Amino acid sequence: MVPLKDLMKTTGYEHGANTPIGIHERHKYPIYISQEAESQSSIIVSAGKIGRSVGVDPKVLAKFVDAEFADIATQD
Repeated sequence: MVPLKDLMKTTGYEHGANTPIGIHERHKYPIYISQEAESQSSIIVSAGKIGRSVGVDPKVLAKFVDAEFADIATQD
């Protein structure tokens, strides 16, 4: 995770507007998607601007950005 203070200069996106598609295209950073999303028919992700979102099939998104489904939930 990029520290919040470095987010804009590192990714080019302000907090709340980071999009996995843009991050992958600009930086080739590894993308991880919660394994809970894998069973959904659609998930909502940022479209790169605050207040803009897009619904997408998580498997299609994962393939497009070379993402890996992973257990990323925090444990209490």
